[in-house]
Amino acid sequence: MVHFLRFALFAAIVGSVVVGGLYFVARPIVVNGIVGWAAENPTALKLPFISDIVRGELGPSLTAVKADDATAIVIVISAGETPHQIGDQLVGANAITDARAFVFEAIQKDVTESFQIGRHVVTRAMTVDQIIAVLITPPVAPPTVRITFREGLRIEQMVAKLEYLQGNPGADNNDPTAPLQMKVSQFYELASNPPADLLASYPWLKLPQGASLDGYLFPATYDISPDTTPLELMTLLLDAFASHVPPGLLDLPPDQIYQTVQLASLVESEVKVDSDRALVAGVYTNRLDPKKWPTGLLDADPTLLYANDSMWLEDPANGISTWVDYSFWNGKLAGAYGKVEFPGKLAGYNTYSHAGLPPTPICSPSAASLAAALKPDTTDGYMYFLAKNDGSGTHAFAKTQAEQDANAKTYGYGTPEASLTP
Repeated sequence: MVHFLRFALFAAIVGSVVVGGLYFVARPIVVNGIVGWAAENPTALKLPFISDIVRGELGPSLTAVKADDATAIVIVISAGETPHQIGDQLVGANAITDARAFVFEAIQKDVTESFQIGRHVVTRAMTVDQIIAVLITPPVAPPTVRITFREGLRIEQMVAKLEYLQGNPGADNNDPTAPLQMKVSQFYELASNPPADLLASYPWLKLPQGASLDGYLFPATYDISPDTTPLELMTLLLDAFASHVPPGLLDLPPDQIYQTVQLASLVESEVKVDSDRALVAGVYTNRLDPKKWPTGLLDADPTLLYANDSMWLEDPANGISTWVDYSFWNGKLAGAYGKVEFPGKLAGYNTYSHAGLPPTPICSPSAASLAAALKPDTTDGYMYFLAKNDGSGTHAFAKTQAEQDANAKTYGYGTPEASLTP
């Protein structure tokens, strides 16, 4: 009996040693098995000892963050998506290191049914807990790209703006996680060579042969989705034009609408203060009257600058990607304005040597400039104007060359020759 007890005690000791040794040797296998089983059977995590084992195994991945990485990561939760699938999405986006950690915390917090469908923004600097807190709150609004086309831009400047927004996600307070996806070259092609079906949608929009949509793309701020197509944006701009033009303009014959837009684009290029717009439109209108101004020359500086920029744009080396850095309307002209020569179709933009309006509008005018062009103020018979150069942004107007010369002297233009431009 004594021998049996000694043997049993010895066996127990040996057994405990063996079992203990096997535990330490097999522990990783056992723990991994438990964690994997719990992942497939989440309800098991409600058992305290299972939960403790899993938490101990996942510990580092529950709190791992990249504190210096605030890069926004977009997570979109779809209807019916499980915590496992959301966790896999987070791992795929490099927001967390282990999807099991996400599932574990979601179960522990009892929020597996609380994830909100929609678009959420997280960062790698967040813990799993913090990410869960974001994903159970209402999603952020659908992303938009805000584009502001100011008054006085020509089409190529609008294209440059689109290029800039694409190359600088987050610029102009836009969401850096939702960059503009538009193919900008297609927008330019539509604006430069509008297809017949697009023009047919706007009965008032009849362009001369080969003319672009310059002048008709209304300057305003537009909030669009990142995947807006060139045609959709073009439609927004044309619809805005129709909505903002002065009453009665679109009731005119299309050729008169076009002439009004041409005149308005000159006004926009010259004027900063609304009170001057109708008066400047009146000067140009008077100069178009052969009885008042026999030469028919408008002597409009901006038309020459438009042509000068157009020559630069025609150089194959100056592709769309270079327009962002180009300074439009600031080029220097070679020689006196009346003697500058432009090639081919650009010749007509020298309004110092070619009578009448320029061949096309030269920019997108504001509603105020369109209103001034529709109803120019010719009451006082002004034939000249010049900027006062006094910081007011206003112009001085004159009926005669002598008055123009006097204004030039008053406002620091120097010699009378310097006052020959309006």
